[in-house]
Amino acid sequence: MKTRIHRTARPAAALAFMAVLFCACAPAALCASKPKYKIKIGSYVTPQSVWGKTVQKTIDSISKRTNGEVQLIHLHSGMLGSAQNMLEQVMLGGIQGAGIPSSNLANLVPEVHIIEMPFLFRDRKEAYYLLDKVIAPMLQPRLEARGLKTSAFMEAGFMDIVSSRFIKKPAELKKVKIGSWESPVHVAFWKAQGANPNPIPATEVFRAYTSGQVDTGANGPNALMAWDSLFGTAIDRRKIFITNIDFSYQSGVMVINKKYWDSLPANYRKIIQEELDALTGKIRDGLTKAEPKSVKTLESRGYNFYNPTAAEKKAFVTNSAKVYKEFEGIVGKKFLDKVLSEREKYRKANKK
Repeated sequence: MKTRIHRTARPAAALAFMAVLFCACAPAALCASKPKYKIKIGSYVTPQSVWGKTVQKTIDSISKRTNGEVQLIHLHSGMLGSAQNMLEQVMLGGIQGAGIPSSNLANLVPEVHIIEMPFLFRDRKEAYYLLDKVIAPMLQPRLEARGLKTSAFMEAGFMDIVSSRFIKKPAELKKVKIGSWESPVHVAFWKAQGANPNPIPATEVFRAYTSGQVDTGANGPNALMAWDSLFGTAIDRRKIFITNIDFSYQSGVMVINKKYWDSLPANYRKIIQEELDALTGKIRDGLTKAEPKSVKTLESRGYNFYNPTAAEKKAFVTNSAKVYKEFEGIVGKKFLDKVLSEREKYRKANKK
Protein backbone atom coordinates (compact mmCIF):
# COMPACT_ATOMS: atom_id res chain seq x y z
CA MET A 1 0.00 0.00 0.00
CA LYS A 2 2.91 2.20 0.65
CA THR A 3 3.10 3.41 -2.88
CA ARG A 4 -0.39 4.72 -3.37
CA ILE A 5 -0.06 7.32 -0.74
CA HIS A 6 2.20 9.34 -2.93
CA ARG A 7 -0.88 11.22 -3.78
CA THR A 8 -1.13 11.87 -0.23
CA ALA A 9 1.91 13.77 -0.93
CA ARG A 10 1.34 15.00 -3.73
CA PRO A 11 0.70 15.37 -5.58
CA ALA A 12 1.03 15.63 -5.57
CA ALA A 13 -0.72 15.39 -6.75
CA ALA A 14 -0.06 16.57 -6.69
CA LEU A 15 -1.68 16.97 -6.58
CA ALA A 16 -1.25 18.72 -8.37
CA PHE A 17 -0.09 18.62 -10.13
CA MET A 18 2.74 19.69 -10.89
CA ALA A 19 5.86 20.17 -13.04
CA VAL A 20 8.78 18.37 -14.65
CA LEU A 21 12.50 18.25 -14.89
CA PHE A 22 13.15 21.79 -15.98
CA CYS A 23 16.59 20.77 -17.16
CA ALA A 24 19.41 22.98 -16.12
CA CYS A 25 19.83 23.83 -19.75
CA ALA A 26 17.63 23.40 -22.80
CA PRO A 27 19.02 21.29 -25.65
CA ALA A 28 22.04 22.93 -27.25
CA ALA A 29 20.21 23.33 -30.54
CA LEU A 30 17.69 25.53 -28.81
CA CYS A 31 20.21 27.71 -27.02
CA ALA A 32 20.56 30.28 -29.76
CA SER A 33 21.87 32.79 -27.26
CA LYS A 34 23.05 32.87 -23.68
CA PRO A 35 20.12 32.87 -21.22
CA LYS A 36 19.28 36.30 -19.88
CA TYR A 37 16.62 35.04 -17.51
CA LYS A 38 17.12 31.89 -15.45
CA ILE A 39 13.90 30.84 -13.76
CA LYS A 40 14.27 28.24 -11.01
CA ILE A 41 11.13 26.13 -10.60
CA GLY A 42 10.58 23.57 -7.82
CA SER A 43 8.19 20.61 -7.84
CA TYR A 44 7.52 17.05 -6.70
CA VAL A 45 7.22 15.79 -10.26
CA THR A 46 9.53 13.04 -11.44
CA PRO A 47 11.06 13.25 -14.94
CA GLN A 48 9.67 9.87 -16.05
CA SER A 49 6.04 10.62 -15.11
CA VAL A 50 3.28 11.88 -17.42
CA TRP A 51 3.66 15.28 -15.78
CA GLY A 52 7.44 15.28 -16.20
CA LYS A 53 7.51 14.31 -19.83
CA THR A 54 4.86 16.87 -20.72
CA VAL A 55 6.50 19.71 -18.84
CA GLN A 56 9.86 19.04 -20.47
CA LYS A 57 8.30 19.76 -23.84
CA THR A 58 6.98 23.04 -22.46
CA ILE A 59 10.43 23.95 -21.19
CA ASP A 60 11.94 23.29 -24.59
CA SER A 61 9.20 25.29 -26.30
CA ILE A 62 9.76 28.32 -24.06
CA SER A 63 13.49 28.20 -24.80
CA LYS A 64 12.86 27.95 -28.52
CA ARG A 65 10.31 30.76 -28.61
CA THR A 66 12.61 33.09 -26.66
CA ASN A 67 15.71 32.17 -28.69
CA GLY A 68 17.25 30.63 -25.59
CA GLU A 69 17.05 33.84 -23.57
CA VAL A 70 14.64 32.34 -21.02
CA GLN A 71 15.91 29.21 -19.28
CA LEU A 72 13.73 27.20 -16.91
CA ILE A 73 15.70 25.22 -14.35
CA HIS A 74 13.51 22.49 -12.87
CA LEU A 75 14.37 21.44 -9.33
CA HIS A 76 12.21 18.32 -9.47
CA SER A 77 11.32 15.28 -7.35
CA GLY A 78 10.91 17.29 -4.15
CA MET A 79 14.61 18.16 -3.93
CA LEU A 80 13.68 21.50 -2.31
CA GLY A 81 11.64 19.86 0.43
CA SER A 82 7.95 20.19 1.20
CA ALA A 83 5.43 22.04 -0.95
CA GLN A 84 5.02 24.56 1.85
CA ASN A 85 8.77 25.16 1.88
CA MET A 86 8.78 25.69 -1.89
CA LEU A 87 5.86 28.09 -1.64
CA GLU A 88 7.65 30.13 1.02
CA GLN A 89 10.80 30.23 -1.10
CA VAL A 90 8.80 31.56 -4.04
CA MET A 91 7.23 34.29 -1.94
CA LEU A 92 10.61 35.27 -0.49
CA GLY A 93 12.29 35.20 -3.89
CA GLY A 94 14.67 32.33 -3.13
CA ILE A 95 13.35 30.60 -6.26
CA GLN A 96 11.21 32.16 -8.93
CA GLY A 97 8.41 29.60 -9.13
CA ALA A 98 7.06 26.18 -8.14
CA GLY A 99 4.33 23.67 -8.83
CA ILE A 100 2.19 23.92 -5.70
CA PRO A 101 -0.76 21.68 -4.66
CA SER A 102 -4.03 23.51 -4.07
CA SER A 103 -4.04 22.47 -0.40
CA ASN A 104 -0.90 24.52 0.26
CA LEU A 105 -2.23 27.55 -1.61
CA ALA A 106 -5.25 27.40 0.66
CA ASN A 107 -2.96 28.49 3.49
CA LEU A 108 -2.81 31.86 1.72
CA VAL A 109 -6.28 31.99 0.19
CA PRO A 110 -8.78 29.81 2.14
CA GLU A 111 -11.21 29.70 -0.79
CA VAL A 112 -8.78 27.37 -2.59
CA HIS A 113 -9.95 24.57 -0.26
CA ILE A 114 -13.02 24.32 -2.49
CA ILE A 115 -11.08 22.33 -5.10
CA GLU A 116 -10.45 19.34 -2.82
CA MET A 117 -13.94 19.14 -1.35
CA PRO A 118 -15.09 15.49 -1.42
CA PHE A 119 -17.16 14.44 -4.41
CA LEU A 120 -17.39 18.02 -5.69
CA PHE A 121 -16.90 16.89 -9.29
CA ARG A 122 -18.56 13.85 -10.80
CA ASP A 123 -16.02 13.48 -13.62
CA ARG A 124 -13.16 15.21 -15.41
CA LYS A 125 -15.29 17.19 -17.85
CA GLU A 126 -17.27 18.71 -14.99
CA ALA A 127 -14.06 19.46 -13.08
CA TYR A 128 -12.50 21.22 -16.07
CA TYR A 129 -15.60 23.31 -16.69
CA LEU A 130 -15.99 24.47 -13.11
CA LEU A 131 -12.27 25.06 -12.63
CA ASP A 132 -11.79 27.04 -15.82
CA LYS A 133 -15.09 28.92 -15.96
CA VAL A 134 -16.02 29.40 -12.31
CA ILE A 135 -13.36 28.62 -9.71
CA ALA A 136 -10.09 29.83 -11.29
CA PRO A 137 -11.48 33.25 -12.32
CA MET A 138 -12.38 33.87 -8.68
CA LEU A 139 -9.20 32.44 -7.14
CA GLN A 140 -6.46 33.79 -9.40
CA PRO A 141 -6.99 37.48 -8.51
CA ARG A 142 -6.88 36.55 -4.84
CA LEU A 143 -3.60 34.66 -5.30
CA GLU A 144 -2.13 37.51 -7.31
CA ALA A 145 -2.99 39.89 -4.48
CA ARG A 146 -0.82 37.67 -2.26
CA GLY A 147 2.13 38.05 -4.62
CA LEU A 148 1.71 35.00 -6.85
CA LYS A 149 1.23 34.99 -10.60
CA THR A 150 -0.41 31.70 -11.55
CA SER A 151 -0.91 29.38 -14.47
CA ALA A 152 -4.22 27.70 -15.23
CA PHE A 153 -5.09 24.99 -12.69
CA MET A 154 -3.26 21.81 -13.64
CA GLU A 155 -4.42 18.29 -12.91
CA ALA A 156 -3.08 15.69 -10.52
CA GLY A 157 -6.25 13.64 -10.89
CA PHE A 158 -8.95 12.01 -8.80
CA MET A 159 -8.02 10.18 -5.63
CA ASP A 160 -9.08 6.69 -4.64
CA ILE A 161 -8.67 4.83 -1.38
CA VAL A 162 -5.51 2.72 -1.30
CA SER A 163 -5.24 0.24 1.51
CA SER A 164 -4.04 -3.13 2.76
CA ARG A 165 -7.57 -4.38 2.04
CA PHE A 166 -10.54 -3.27 -0.05
CA ILE A 167 -12.55 -0.56 1.69
CA LYS A 168 -16.23 -0.90 0.76
CA LYS A 169 -17.88 0.75 3.76
CA PRO A 170 -16.95 3.81 5.86
CA ALA A 171 -16.97 1.67 9.00
CA GLU A 172 -14.08 -0.40 7.63
CA LEU A 173 -11.81 2.65 7.85
CA LYS A 174 -11.90 2.34 11.63
CA LYS A 175 -9.87 -0.86 11.33
CA VAL A 176 -6.93 0.58 9.38
CA LYS A 177 -4.12 3.05 9.99
CA ILE A 178 -4.72 6.01 7.68
CA GLY A 179 -1.96 8.22 6.37
CA SER A 180 -3.70 11.39 5.22
CA TRP A 181 -2.38 14.19 3.08
CA GLU A 182 -1.56 17.21 5.20
CA SER A 183 -4.67 18.82 3.78
CA PRO A 184 -7.40 20.06 6.14
CA VAL A 185 -10.04 18.90 3.66
CA HIS A 186 -8.57 15.41 3.44
CA VAL A 187 -8.29 15.11 7.19
CA ALA A 188 -11.91 16.25 7.49
CA PHE A 189 -12.98 13.69 4.88
CA TRP A 190 -11.48 10.77 6.77
CA LYS A 191 -12.93 11.97 10.07
CA ALA A 192 -16.36 12.39 8.46
CA GLN A 193 -16.21 8.69 7.60
CA GLY A 194 -15.59 7.90 11.25
CA ALA A 195 -11.86 7.27 10.84
CA ASN A 196 -8.81 8.55 12.71
CA PRO A 197 -6.32 9.89 10.11
CA ASN A 198 -2.65 10.57 10.72
CA PRO A 199 -1.43 13.53 8.60
CA ILE A 200 1.82 12.58 6.87
CA PRO A 201 4.25 15.02 5.19
CA ALA A 202 4.78 14.31 1.51
CA THR A 203 8.46 13.61 2.04
CA GLU A 204 7.65 10.98 4.71
CA VAL A 205 4.88 9.09 2.97
CA PHE A 206 6.82 6.18 1.53
CA ARG A 207 8.78 5.64 4.74
CA ALA A 208 5.53 5.66 6.72
CA TYR A 209 4.11 2.88 4.56
CA THR A 210 7.20 0.74 4.39
CA SER A 211 7.63 0.97 8.16
CA GLY A 212 4.01 0.04 8.84
CA GLN A 213 3.22 3.38 10.48
CA VAL A 214 0.20 3.57 8.18
CA ASP A 215 -1.43 1.10 5.80
CA THR A 216 -4.11 3.19 4.12
CA GLY A 217 -4.19 6.45 2.22
CA ALA A 218 -5.20 8.05 -1.06
CA ASN A 219 -3.80 8.15 -4.56
CA GLY A 220 -4.69 7.68 -8.23
CA PRO A 221 -3.57 5.24 -10.95
CA ASN A 222 -1.24 7.65 -12.77
CA ALA A 223 0.49 8.76 -9.58
CA LEU A 224 0.77 5.14 -8.47
CA MET A 225 2.45 4.28 -11.75
CA ALA A 226 5.05 7.00 -11.21
CA TRP A 227 5.79 5.80 -7.70
CA ASP A 228 5.76 2.14 -8.63
CA SER A 229 8.51 2.89 -11.13
CA LEU A 230 10.59 4.25 -8.25
CA PHE A 231 9.68 1.98 -5.35
CA GLY A 232 7.71 -0.97 -6.74
CA THR A 233 10.38 -3.53 -6.02
CA ALA A 234 10.42 -2.51 -2.35
CA ILE A 235 6.78 -3.45 -1.72
CA ASP A 236 4.49 -6.46 -1.99
CA ARG A 237 2.17 -5.22 -4.73
CA ARG A 238 -0.27 -8.07 -4.11
CA LYS A 239 -1.12 -6.49 -0.76
CA ILE A 240 -2.17 -3.15 -2.24
CA PHE A 241 -5.93 -2.72 -2.72
CA ILE A 242 -7.42 0.26 -4.54
CA THR A 243 -11.09 1.17 -4.08
CA ASN A 244 -11.93 3.27 -7.15
CA ILE A 245 -14.07 5.93 -5.50
CA ASP A 246 -12.74 9.26 -6.88
CA PHE A 247 -13.45 11.00 -3.59
CA SER A 248 -11.34 14.11 -4.19
CA TYR A 249 -9.98 15.93 -7.21
CA GLN A 250 -6.38 17.10 -6.94
CA SER A 251 -5.06 20.15 -8.68
CA GLY A 252 -1.92 22.20 -8.60
CA VAL A 253 -0.78 25.52 -9.96
CA MET A 254 2.49 26.80 -11.28
CA VAL A 255 3.09 29.93 -9.23
CA ILE A 256 5.69 32.60 -9.98
CA ASN A 257 6.81 35.39 -7.69
CA LYS A 258 4.75 38.40 -8.82
CA LYS A 259 7.59 40.92 -8.46
CA TYR A 260 9.91 38.75 -10.51
CA TRP A 261 7.17 38.19 -13.08
CA ASP A 262 6.65 41.92 -13.47
CA SER A 263 10.39 42.38 -14.03
CA LEU A 264 10.35 40.19 -17.15
CA PRO A 265 9.91 41.79 -20.58
CA ALA A 266 6.26 41.87 -21.66
CA ASN A 267 6.87 39.70 -24.71
CA TYR A 268 8.47 36.97 -22.59
CA ARG A 269 5.70 37.13 -19.99
CA LYS A 270 3.23 36.54 -22.82
CA ILE A 271 5.13 33.52 -24.10
CA ILE A 272 5.57 31.96 -20.67
CA GLN A 273 1.91 32.50 -19.74
CA GLU A 274 0.76 30.97 -23.02
CA GLU A 275 2.99 27.95 -22.58
CA LEU A 276 2.02 27.33 -18.95
CA ASP A 277 -1.68 27.64 -19.70
CA ALA A 278 -1.32 25.31 -22.69
CA LEU A 279 0.54 22.91 -20.42
CA THR A 280 -2.61 22.48 -18.38
CA GLY A 281 -4.53 21.12 -21.35
CA LYS A 282 -1.67 18.87 -22.40
CA ILE A 283 -1.36 17.38 -18.92
CA ARG A 284 -5.11 16.83 -18.71
CA ASP A 285 -5.13 15.04 -22.07
CA GLY A 286 -2.06 13.03 -21.19
CA LEU A 287 -3.42 11.85 -17.84
CA THR A 288 -6.83 10.99 -19.29
CA LYS A 289 -5.25 8.84 -21.99
CA ALA A 290 -2.71 7.29 -19.63
CA GLU A 291 -5.06 6.26 -16.82
CA PRO A 292 -6.61 3.12 -18.42
CA LYS A 293 -3.12 1.92 -19.33
CA SER A 294 -1.89 2.69 -15.81
CA VAL A 295 -4.66 0.59 -14.27
CA LYS A 296 -3.95 -2.30 -16.65
CA THR A 297 -0.22 -2.17 -15.95
CA LEU A 298 -0.69 -1.95 -12.19
CA GLU A 299 -3.05 -4.94 -12.27
CA SER A 300 -0.49 -6.92 -14.25
CA ARG A 301 2.05 -6.14 -11.53
CA GLY A 302 -0.22 -7.44 -8.77
CA TYR A 303 -2.22 -4.41 -7.61
CA ASN A 304 -5.88 -5.08 -6.82
CA PHE A 305 -8.73 -2.80 -8.00
CA TYR A 306 -12.36 -2.66 -6.89
CA ASN A 307 -15.21 -0.58 -8.32
CA PRO A 308 -17.77 0.10 -5.55
CA THR A 309 -21.47 -0.13 -6.24
CA ALA A 310 -23.58 3.03 -6.36
CA ALA A 311 -24.97 2.21 -2.91
CA GLU A 312 -21.50 1.68 -1.44
CA LYS A 313 -20.24 4.98 -2.82
CA LYS A 314 -23.35 6.82 -1.63
CA ALA A 315 -22.50 6.04 1.99
CA PHE A 316 -19.21 7.93 1.65
CA VAL A 317 -20.91 10.79 -0.19
CA THR A 318 -23.57 11.12 2.51
CA ASN A 319 -20.97 11.27 5.29
CA SER A 320 -19.06 13.92 3.35
CA ALA A 321 -21.88 16.42 3.89
CA LYS A 322 -20.22 17.06 7.26
CA VAL A 323 -17.13 18.37 5.46
CA TYR A 324 -19.17 20.91 3.52
CA LYS A 325 -20.77 22.11 6.73
CA GLU A 326 -17.37 22.41 8.40
CA PHE A 327 -15.76 24.34 5.53
CA GLU A 328 -18.68 26.61 4.77
CA GLY A 329 -17.26 29.21 7.10
CA ILE A 330 -13.68 28.69 5.90
CA VAL A 331 -14.17 29.09 2.15
CA GLY A 332 -17.12 31.41 2.64
CA LYS A 333 -20.78 30.49 2.23
CA LYS A 334 -21.26 32.89 -0.68
CA PHE A 335 -18.28 31.41 -2.55
CA LEU A 336 -19.35 27.82 -1.87
CA ASP A 337 -22.95 28.51 -2.90
CA LYS A 338 -21.74 30.10 -6.13
CA VAL A 339 -19.73 27.03 -7.10
CA LEU A 340 -22.50 24.61 -6.19
CA SER A 341 -25.05 26.71 -8.07
CA GLU A 342 -22.91 26.72 -11.21
CA ARG A 343 -22.38 22.99 -10.84
CA GLU A 344 -26.14 22.47 -10.74
CA LYS A 345 -26.59 24.52 -13.89
CA TYR A 346 -23.89 22.50 -15.63
CA ARG A 347 -25.49 19.20 -14.62
CA LYS A 348 -28.90 20.23 -15.85
CA ALA A 349 -27.40 21.17 -19.19
CA ASN A 350 -25.36 17.95 -19.36
CA LYS A 351 -27.66 15.28 -18.01
CA LYS A 352 -26.35 11.72 -18.10
